[in-house]
Amino acid sequence: GEHFGEMTNINQSLTTLGRVITQLSGGLTSGICYRESKLTRLLQDSIGGNSTTYVIATLSPAREAAEESLFTVKFADRARRVKQNVFA
Repeated sequence: GEHFGEMTNINQSLTTLGRVITQLSGGLTSGICYRESKLTRLLQDSIGGNSTTYVIATLSPAREAAEESLFTVKFADRARRVKQNVFA
């Protein structure tokens, strides 16, 4: 019950984060869906604001995790393509 609800919320937040990263990596600067999850609201200034942000992607060498590792690499590549104008 409670654990399932928590997992659902985490998955929703990660899905929204993925959408935001996809929008930003595509050059979109307005209409970004930051408000759709607490996670993206908290990270809004880091991923869409005036800052330099690093993403660390961890992969598993296990054969069973190959699909998940591929998704992680694709996400990291999209995140790498996000360009910010950082002002000192």
